Amino acid sequence: MSRPHVVTSSELQSLRDLELMTRATVEGLRHGLHRSPFHGYSAEFSQYRHYRPGDDLKYVDWKAFARTDRVYTRQFRETTNLSALLVIDVSRSMDFPQQSAMSNEQSGRSKFTLATTIAAILGTLVLDQGDAAGVLATADRAHFVPPRSGHHHLRVLLSELSRLAPSGTSAIDSALRHAATLMKRRGLVIAVSDFYEDEAAITQIRRLRRMGHDVVAIQVLSKEELSLEVGGAAEFIDLETGRKLLVQPSSARESYARDFGAWLANVEREIRRDGIDYLRVITGEPLEPALRRFLIGRRSAAS
Repeated sequence: MSRPHVVTSSELQSLRDLELMTRATVEGLRHGLHRSPFHGYSAEFSQYRHYRPGDDLKYVDWKAFARTDRVYTRQFRETTNLSALLVIDVSRSMDFPQQSAMSNEQSGRSKFTLATTIAAILGTLVLDQGDAAGVLATADRAHFVPPRSGHHHLRVLLSELSRLAPSGTSAIDSALRHAATLMKRRGLVIAVSDFYEDEAAITQIRRLRRMGHDVVAIQVLSKEELSLEVGGAAEFIDLETGRKLLVQPSSARESYARDFGAWLANVEREIRRDGIDYLRVITGEPLEPALRRFLIGRRSAAS
């Protein structure tokens, strides 16, 4: 299958031995890999409860009855399929560094290109394991592919990701607000953004978490943003407003790095405070090890 402008085959194959597990209970329509909030009589034991008239006697624990003189029924945890929605930041601030401004020696990619690559990889993993994946982005209009399963849907998902482009000033909080209305059942919401509109975005992330969704926040940043390593005097342009500022980076680099680091730490702390998963990814750094550590960590937490 061709995957132009989104993700390479090698990037996908390096992670296809892993699964994207949920850390919270989700609601699905069939049996799958993930915890369900509903209890039945499937293979994995969950808990005991007092016998109720009409319960199947084959699930009565007679040994517990002999010990306690009380009748208990064994309950088992059902597993369910996952519905995942990938919410992508398509504001102009994600278009950095701009491909047209890169020198021949630079082989990196913009924050937005990295964000769509991450979405493509995670969406493919979700569909590979038989779950449903969709994508949502809000710019001048909403771009929405409903979560569905199946290999044909993978082509639809990747095609939509390849058509997205950073434009406008619509921050990711509006897309997350829209996601809350679209996700009718408890599922997984993955927000991929630089989170520059951090307060509004975190408010919506917490809202989704309170609604019962498993929420993941992936912050995508460029290595230049971390340290202001851009050489001599430079003209900085706000990609969303067009405002220009002439700066001598060497005189501001130390205070900038300190303040930017403090902001980053605060964003991570505020996101993690409510038990929401957070992953930071930097352009120019290897993507596969970061995603692998993240996915293995979630699998361990879900087991």
